[in-house]
Amino acid sequence: MLVEVDEKKYKRYFPADTNPFISEKFTELNNNKADRIFRLVENTEKPVIGLTVGLKDGILKSPFSAPFGGFHYKNEKVYVGEIESFLQQLKKFVIHMNLKGIDITMPPDIYHQTFNAKTIHSFLRTGFEMKTPEITNWIDLLNFKGEFSQKNSREYYRQALRNRLTFSSVTAIEEKKVVYNLICENRKKFGRPIYMSFDDIEKTGQLWPVDFFKVSAPDGELAASAIFYRCHPSICYAVFWGDNEKGRPLRAMDFLAFHLWSHYKNSGFSFIDLGISTEQGNPNEGLLRFKESHNATSSLRYSFFLFS
Repeated sequence: MLVEVDEKKYKRYFPADTNPFISEKFTELNNNKADRIFRLVENTEKPVIGLTVGLKDGILKSPFSAPFGGFHYKNEKVYVGEIESFLQQLKKFVIHMNLKGIDITMPPDIYHQTFNAKTIHSFLRTGFEMKTPEITNWIDLLNFKGEFSQKNSREYYRQALRNRLTFSSVTAIEEKKVVYNLICENRKKFGRPIYMSFDDIEKTGQLWPVDFFKVSAPDGELAASAIFYRCHPSICYAVFWGDNEKGRPLRAMDFLAFHLWSHYKNSGFSFIDLGISTEQGNPNEGLLRFKESHNATSSLRYSFFLFS
């Protein structure tokens, strides 16, 4: 059976976080967004799998305030049978606690492909239902050779160079707000939700470095911007990025993408997690095409649920 343990004991069982959004410090920052936090492990001396979930409206959620959640585990070579056993016990825990159900979104494969494969297989075998998977994208920086692989994207970048754009990082608080406001305008224009306030981003910056970037036109006006997390040893995460009406004809996004890829490759990262190109399973064709034409690989991000 599964048992609930406190923060210290859970951390002793699982000192390493498989992705940043299930870390204890991230959970603590956002615990006010859940009715209660559960840290669940098998009732053994040496549990091999753990799960931190937030209770919201009677449903256990992982994540309860993040792009994705998932499990802690001792190592990726955990047996499939152990994963299935944990999921079966999780179902019993939901029933025992008289809860409405459970909802879990797994991280993209770049975080742990082997464990993902076994866990997704186990979800289906143990009776969980799968939502329409989201299409997620990532950049393999190890294979980025300093140019885009697609001819059109290379030409758009050359156009951006002729337009004399400049790329720079932003550190002053007022400039950061300008960067964020451009993102809000971009998302509003394209009908995409924005789930974080500027204050939310600043608070997250207490956990790990948050990078703000801008692309400026020759007259100094903002043309595009980006906000990224450096929250993993080898993977940086694209929180928000976008352009405005000024930047669109100047090819500011092509310019921004090239400099972001180059910046993080030179900083020693292996991957950029660009996030999903779908919303609740519905594809954003333009966004997906842009990412793929600028060296992004598409894969699936899986979510599973079970209602009691």
